[in-house]
Amino acid sequence: MKKIIFVLAVILIGFSAFTQNTSLLLNNYIEVKNALVSSNGTTATETINTLYNSVKKEENFEQKTELLKATEKLYKAGNNLDKQRAAFNDVSIIMWQLVKDSENVNGSVYYQYCPMKKAYWLSREKEIKNPYYGSAMLTCGNVAETKE
Repeated sequence: MKKIIFVLAVILIGFSAFTQNTSLLLNNYIEVKNALVSSNGTTATETINTLYNSVKKEENFEQKTELLKATEKLYKAGNNLDKQRAAFNDVSIIMWQLVKDSENVNGSVYYQYCPMKKAYWLSREKEIKNPYYGSAMLTCGNVAETKE
């Protein structure tokens, strides 16, 4: 009986940590998105570094290898805003799958789409703020899906 309780405790602790880490990854991702929206290359580089390091430190999860490759490509874009934006879609697609599969993401998350770039991003707000064009086409896009 003690073994069963111990195993259940380990599973619950592991599940709880995964839930918190999904939220952390999402928050780090949103910071990158916001920096790209504002066309701030310096802040984008800093937030990309934070996201990349967060993914590297994570325990294993189903999308880790894929997300690590995508964030590494984003990381290797350096301070080049155009290259950062080009690499952001791959990260966005994987992050959406991670968020959709998570049972414990607090609040709504909107999966948004830019028809001009044929690219996606995640947002906490329903209002469109396009990270691929910044102020040039800030409101270009639509909500493709919503996670409540």
